[in-house]
Amino acid sequence: MRTHGEGGLEKIGHIWYFTFYNLNGKQVRRSSKSPIKSVAIEMLQKAQEELRKGIAPTSANKLKYEDLRSILVADYTDSGKLEMRGDEIVITGKTGLLKALDGHFSDMNVQAITTDEIRKFIAKRKAEGVTGPAINRNLARLRRMFKLAQREGKISAMPYFPMGKESEPREGFVERDEFEMLRAAMPTRLHPGLTFTYEVGCRTGAMKKVIWPWIKLDESEIHLPAGAIKNRNPITLPLSAELTGMLKKLFRTDDGPVFDTTNFRREWIAACVKIGLGKKTGEAWYAYEGLTPHDFRRSAARNLIKAGVDETTAMKITGHKTAAMFRRYDIKTTDDLHEASGKVVKYHARKARKTGANNAKLTQKAVGGEGK
Repeated sequence: MRTHGEGGLEKIGHIWYFTFYNLNGKQVRRSSKSPIKSVAIEMLQKAQEELRKGIAPTSANKLKYEDLRSILVADYTDSGKLEMRGDEIVITGKTGLLKALDGHFSDMNVQAITTDEIRKFIAKRKAEGVTGPAINRNLARLRRMFKLAQREGKISAMPYFPMGKESEPREGFVERDEFEMLRAAMPTRLHPGLTFTYEVGCRTGAMKKVIWPWIKLDESEIHLPAGAIKNRNPITLPLSAELTGMLKKLFRTDDGPVFDTTNFRREWIAACVKIGLGKKTGEAWYAYEGLTPHDFRRSAARNLIKAGVDETTAMKITGHKTAAMFRRYDIKTTDDLHEASGKVVKYHARKARKTGANNAKLTQKAVGGEGK
């Protein structure tokens, strides 16, 4: 027997149904789609639990993946991370970030997106040759969808997400002489953009967005507005004398892009292979492993610190918001460690000389005192 307010159970044909009163006080009957009574009881208990939390029990039954996706897209839009290029969604300057999730979970009921289903997605991505960190980014976006829906009261619970182990941070960077070799191996039209990304650690995606109104050649500065870079804050970056000279030679438009990026990735790969900073891994032009344009971010961070720029100022130039992330980019080499060791040796030598000098003074003073 069930008391008033706990809902009811009813068997129609061979299927069990359960009833409850929704948030508006209206009686609702739902099918458990099962001939097993315990299944209907479990679904009724879940509905009652959701009601106590102020969540409409029918919402989770009707929600589909597309509903969660729209919540995430709205959140990205509100935070300024999303833009539209025609019908294509661009999130933080990148396209196709939801493509893998769309391909697997499209038209799927939210209740069907269980941990087992997520594991199937992981296995599918691995079979496609996708690495663990990339899969983790997919799962992080799906998990964000669930968290936002839960925050809005549209679902009461979310599945467990079995995230994979993250890889160690890349340590690719180039010294100045290697950069100049790489630049010389690439077309002259790409030199300004290449120099800009190397000197300030700007992402290539942000570099492609730079337009002439942002450039202040008289002040040797570039003013990136909010939203132009990943951390969404406006930032003013210095331009070196070399880069300023390059920009002065370029044809200038009222609001057109500053840097030529035509076939940038293809030319990068060809140049890196040519000078030994990368290698081909297949017949396709993009079949390649080695130095990447993003490694210039590590190069810029490292160069700034080695030049004696304080960490706070260096972070403003590279656009890093946290010291922890910046330090992941400030790569230390064996030469750096030897240099640090040498500084310690010199420190001890100076300390020993100072101690020796002090001891000599004390000895001389003691001898002088005895003579008196």
